[in-house]
Amino acid sequence: MKPLVTILALSFAALASYAQSSESDESSLKPFKKNLATELNINPFKGELSLNNSLNQIKLRIFSSPRFAWRIGFSARKLDSLVENSNPYGSNPSIYKNERNSTSLALNLGFEQHLKGTRRLSPYYGLDLTLANKSAKQEITSGQSVTTIKGAWQTSTPQVIWVPNYNGGGQYQTVYTVGSGERGYTRYGLNLVTGFDFYMAKNFFFGYEFNFGFYQTNYQAIEVTQTGSSSATTPADVKDSNFSFGPTLYNGIRLGYVL
Repeated sequence: MKPLVTILALSFAALASYAQSSESDESSLKPFKKNLATELNINPFKGELSLNNSLNQIKLRIFSSPRFAWRIGFSARKLDSLVENSNPYGSNPSIYKNERNSTSLALNLGFEQHLKGTRRLSPYYGLDLTLANKSAKQEITSGQSVTTIKGAWQTSTPQVIWVPNYNGGGQYQTVYTVGSGERGYTRYGLNLVTGFDFYMAKNFFFGYEFNFGFYQTNYQAIEVTQTGSSSATTPADVKDSNFSFGPTLYNGIRLGYVL
């Protein structure tokens, strides 16, 4: 009888030890204090892979505890373009040069408060502050004429339109169309965020997130100057600011890992 009791006691002790070790292994799937996490967005239905948020930023999360993380997102982008076609020889010499450049910087700062969830599931809510700035400039040289555009890129031949004013008169105005998003601006915003992380393995997770907040975008004035003219013009068809408020749902799955 005593050997049977001893065997049962050892069996229960082994099962308890296994359960405790199994629980410890499962809980270690989630990040700990001072862990760093990063992620990407993937869309398996469209075959798309992108950085994490609407500003296409590199996103990092720094965990100060298993239940609290600081969010940092940043991006830096510079575009330079040069098209040159010159023929200084012959009876009809020509010089044409089109230089374009733009620089954009964006920064997100925020935090996440993670709920208890389960051993693998970690739901959270938080807050994000967004700051962004973009500048654009273009210089077109055609023969002896130089046109400088600050605040945007000209993407097609400008139009000349009649702009009426308050007293019944008006004036002709050159309109420069802006394409490919190359327009200078300053943007700020604040978002409430919520989502979840599901840990498939140690330090490897997938998840989803959506935001609710606002963005205020103040566009730079487009100034156009030409050789021999000291005046600057601002096209009449350009909006100076834009405000948006509401939810944002990212079309993709967050896939990330903990360092």
